Amino acid sequence: MAALVSIVILVGGSTPEGNAEHRYLVDAFLERFGDRVTRIVTAEPVKRSFGTRLKRMLKRGNYAERLARWRYPGGYGPDPADLQRLLRPDESTPQMPGGSRRVHLPSHNGPECEAILEADQPDVIVVYGTSIIRSNIFSKARIITLNMHTGLSPWYRGDSTLFWPVFYNEPERLGVTVHELVESVDGGAIAATAAVHYEPGDREAQLFAKGVRAGTQLYLDSVTAALNGTLECQPQDLSIGHEFRWKDRTVAAERQVIANFEQWEGASS
Repeated sequence: MAALVSIVILVGGSTPEGNAEHRYLVDAFLERFGDRVTRIVTAEPVKRSFGTRLKRMLKRGNYAERLARWRYPGGYGPDPADLQRLLRPDESTPQMPGGSRRVHLPSHNGPECEAILEADQPDVIVVYGTSIIRSNIFSKARIITLNMHTGLSPWYRGDSTLFWPVFYNEPERLGVTVHELVESVDGGAIAATAAVHYEPGDREAQLFAKGVRAGTQLYLDSVTAALNGTLECQPQDLSIGHEFRWKDRTVAAERQVIANFEQWEGASS
């Protein structure tokens, strides 16, 4: 008798129900794999003390940058309301799919999550949008732990990786990556990549939603290949590209991206 297949999904989000992009991915996995998805694990959003928040604010830049951020009318990253409209337009009440298979924990890296993985013995662990997952968790997969990165690795790794190709005027570097999850951020061997194509009128939310859709399809196919024993991952050359951090995204960078979007739109008309 063949052993039962187990896929465990670890997803993040700013709420216990995840964000629209996380629910989109989980829904697609449930549709493709059904009962082979044995657990969907969400975790409490990270809560930082006032002191930690103050330190992070100070790291973002000098006094002029902090003043500019305070005065800047735009938000940081894609508007969640836009992503909801683009990815889950018919969802009246945000709720993480999965029913009784959904588990909410204090942390993805804690002993509660370890216990779940030891019980389920997953063949594949699927990770998307979480805090950094530690080796005590990602090593529990019998075959592989994969991560979806909404950026084109190795060129754009880390934070806001569909923002920076616009900043650097590189539309050909807009893309999404599925890779093996390892200790280094977005540094694991690549299972698959796909391009994200700019269209006139697109802004960051539209590009991000396209990345989620394309990446989810890649993810489904990569997990299918892993279960079939046909997945081949290629090591990344981390000497090319750059790993961006949240503090790199200054108000000046935000304004440059807006200007580049306008330039791209004008060139397409």
